[in-house]
Amino acid sequence: MKKIKLYSIIFALIAIMFFGTAALCNLCGITLDTSAITSATSAAAESKASETVTETETTLAEETTAETTSESNEAIELVDLSKLLPVFTIANNPGDQLITFYSDEDVIDFEEFNGAIGDDGQFYNIEYVEKQDSNDQDSGRVVSDNFDNMEGYIYNVLEENLIADNTYYICNSEVINEENLLATVSAGTVVLDDETKIQIEDIKGRGVQEGWIIDEYSDGTQVLIVVFEPEGNNLLMSIGLKTADGIKLKDYPVVSDGQSAWRVDDGGKIDPKLFSILFATPTNEGLLLVVCWAGAEGENTLLLLEKADALNLLPWEVSRYWSAG
Repeated sequence: MKKIKLYSIIFALIAIMFFGTAALCNLCGITLDTSAITSATSAAAESKASETVTETETTLAEETTAETTSESNEAIELVDLSKLLPVFTIANNPGDQLITFYSDEDVIDFEEFNGAIGDDGQFYNIEYVEKQDSNDQDSGRVVSDNFDNMEGYIYNVLEENLIADNTYYICNSEVINEENLLATVSAGTVVLDDETKIQIEDIKGRGVQEGWIIDEYSDGTQVLIVVFEPEGNNLLMSIGLKTADGIKLKDYPVVSDGQSAWRVDDGGKIDPKLFSILFATPTNEGLLLVVCWAGAEGENTLLLLEKADALNLLPWEVSRYWSAG
């Protein structure tokens, strides 16, 4: 009898080893409900699988974001402002040549320039032709009709014709090229929205009379023209740059004589259509904005550099005279 009990114990131990607890319970006549255990085990497995999938998806998302950010950063090439040389030209009547009318005194080798920028950041390939001297027919006006008579360096436009009489910036493509330029998505004049007006009024502490968006870029940056409420004969107009960081302004205060204010015979009024943007480019010192401002007697080209709380005018006085009077 003892041997039988011993055999039973040994057999039970073997059953536990090979068949687990359920087998032992069956052997002993105990009914075991395994549904809860199975359910819990399945839930745990599913949870673990879900965690694994989530972790994998998160990792993939993070990797994708990192790759996209990396590619985006690689695409942004900051221009070294110290290497930019202010050289401006106008196009002749056919639009197939350019001649310089302004250059900084530091410019030495005009043969190195192989690119022209204008028309809201359009880039054109050019090649140097020759130095032209003025002649006795030179009217002193920087216009296409005087192209053959004025002094300057001449360049051929290689692929397509430009707009006659327009101003163009010329450059070396190794310093600045189309990859550095913000892409214009909307040019023209759009009336400034009330929210932006309020923002500007808070900045200046002065009421906005009227304003316009004259250019917008693919990254959301906007170029603004803002006219403030007059204070007697004291008038104020600002060129603005609106970015994700806020609004920066370059102020142009004047005292009106009733006939002229900012420009000769402007009647103390600002016409936003007289402003055009040559280009905007990020530099190592901030966004550079190149603005042409036309008037009755000529055109000024302004190089505005974005700083922490304002737009600063770079010290180059670029102007064209075109009045026939």
